[in-house]
Amino acid sequence: MVAKSGSDSEKTRYRTAIIPVTLSGASYRLAHDSCHSAALLWNQGVDWVHAQWKAERSPGKYDIQGFLNSLPLQDRPLHAHTTEIIAHDLHEVITTSRTNNKNGMKVRSPWRKKNYRPLSFSKGYGWRISDNQLHLSLGRGRPRIDLAVPEVCDSATANPVPYDKWGEIQLCWDQDHRRFSLHIPYQTVRESSHGNAITAIDEGIINSMALATWVDDKTVDVTIVNGREARAIKRQRNRAVGQLQHKISKCRPGSKRYRRLVTARKKVNGKTKLSLRDFDHQVSRKAANHVINHNTGRLIVGDVRGIEKETKAKGRIGRHGRQQLSQWSRGAQERYLNEKTNLGIEHLNESYSSQTCPACKTRNRPSGRHYRCKNPVCGFTCHRDAVGAINILQKAIEGVYVPIGPDVTIRVTYLRAVERWSLDQRKAHHKVQCRKARALSSAQMWALSEITQMSKPKLANSSTSTNSLVPDQSVAVA
Repeated sequence: MVAKSGSDSEKTRYRTAIIPVTLSGASYRLAHDSCHSAALLWNQGVDWVHAQWKAERSPGKYDIQGFLNSLPLQDRPLHAHTTEIIAHDLHEVITTSRTNNKNGMKVRSPWRKKNYRPLSFSKGYGWRISDNQLHLSLGRGRPRIDLAVPEVCDSATANPVPYDKWGEIQLCWDQDHRRFSLHIPYQTVRESSHGNAITAIDEGIINSMALATWVDDKTVDVTIVNGREARAIKRQRNRAVGQLQHKISKCRPGSKRYRRLVTARKKVNGKTKLSLRDFDHQVSRKAANHVINHNTGRLIVGDVRGIEKETKAKGRIGRHGRQQLSQWSRGAQERYLNEKTNLGIEHLNESYSSQTCPACKTRNRPSGRHYRCKNPVCGFTCHRDAVGAINILQKAIEGVYVPIGPDVTIRVTYLRAVERWSLDQRKAHHKVQCRKARALSSAQMWALSEITQMSKPKLANSSTSTNSLVPDQSVAVA
């Protein structure tokens, strides 16, 4: 939902706050049973829709809603609006699958049985606030779920969001963290991009996004956002999960050790999920800053959708590369960027964009992250991802790869998605390292004190990670 606000560069839209909640024993059991009931309603709706298709009928969302409302009350112990939302969600999924199939994507309509489904509570009917409590209704004559009113803060201003700005609330179960959480959408104002400029994006795993925009006839601005942080997080997760899975395979299912190891695996996945979500938001935020600062009106992204398909059958890449492609969160970063800029994403074929010289159109096969044209007359050098973004930009403007010209200056800004201290910065700020060491647990403090007595230089060279701002790196390439 997008509407104009007082400023041309600002738009009113919805964001969703995810807030973990703690339920009492009665409310927990009630929410657990209600989530199962919502899943059973979904399954009955799916079966009915498939039966209608076999009878050569195409039911709409109100037809699905009418079927669910016709079920006995004991089969739908939920609020009437919650049942309506389930019917409309099912129709929306069917519509989306048909659209994707028309666009060439092989997607099945809903068919799989669910055991658990989030509970949705509509604004004004499904939820209300009184006596400093949030009441989630399951229908007239049924007990309700009561919990403390959560504090929702705007992610941009950090100010509390009033209740009248909230929308439809969802109560969701997180399998990894083993807890319920509230998903609360709220109205907020965000700065949007407006203008006539075109920004091209070359996506990758090592560098998540490389954005290129023409500033004037003689200057191209390129911003490269590093993605090595996400790769390190995923490697750590894969290694930990692999070790736990190896131990689980040697346990008897249902044993105490088996349950402990499964819980540990879920804890690792949950922690990684939060870290990757933060990383994707950091990448999209820095990309959105580039888009907004250059008054972009169109976003062109190199089309790499489906690149991970059939890689094993064709033998194009090894198993480690296939794993990186399958765990690539490119779609989430595009979605976040679309939300932050209010611009639709356009995809463009990017074949040979990182191999074609933007100065003479000679095709080279670069090694590493540095690009050097093999044409002795040209001698063009630049960052490899900047070359890909510039070629996508030229193709978006001209329709084909067109040389940028001999007197064009390429300004490359290299950013880290998540700020971290380098090794030299850690060594230069030894006192900060000591303050962080004093904040450790007593057992760790005892170990550190033993190390200090044995050798103080070892503590001085400690590589404890500390957050700090890292200056941007700007390189001008002619």
